[in-house]
Amino acid sequence: MKRILLALVLLFAVTGSVSVQAQNAIVPADSALVQQIEKDVLSQLRRLNYVESEFKTFQSDLQEIQSSNEDLSAQVQETLERLAQSERAINATLEAFQQKFEDQNKTIEEVQNVLDSKMDQMLMYVGAGILVALVLMVVVARSAAASAIKKQQANWNAFQEHVFKTK
Repeated sequence: MKRILLALVLLFAVTGSVSVQAQNAIVPADSALVQQIEKDVLSQLRRLNYVESEFKTFQSDLQEIQSSNEDLSAQVQETLERLAQSERAINATLEAFQQKFEDQNKTIEEVQNVLDSKMDQMLMYVGAGILVALVLMVVVARSAAASAIKKQQANWNAFQEHVFKTK
């Protein structure tokens, strides 16, 4: 707006000074010069109007860009907040998982220790059972051998008596 007023003031100043000069000495060459200056001023006014319209267009585009930039900044901020919230949730989940994993490892270790003690106890019982079985087998074998020897001795004695009696 200021530019339009400035252009109009310039136009009036130029045309005023030109008309004063034209009134003082009207010369056909000066008249052509005045017309040329008026054409130049009109051309400059048209250019000024064009530049102002382009300026307004650029200004509205700039406002749209700034508005878009603010929207994008808000979206980026919101996304960053959601990302931070997700990160906190993931960290909490990982900590809970880590705690459960450690608890599970402790439980597995305790079960392993119980199984090891039971296995040791079972091996000890099996070893004792095998030892008792061996001792029992030795005792039974000796008893059977002693019984067989007594029976053989009795049979031998009976055979010898039979042989002596028959002679």
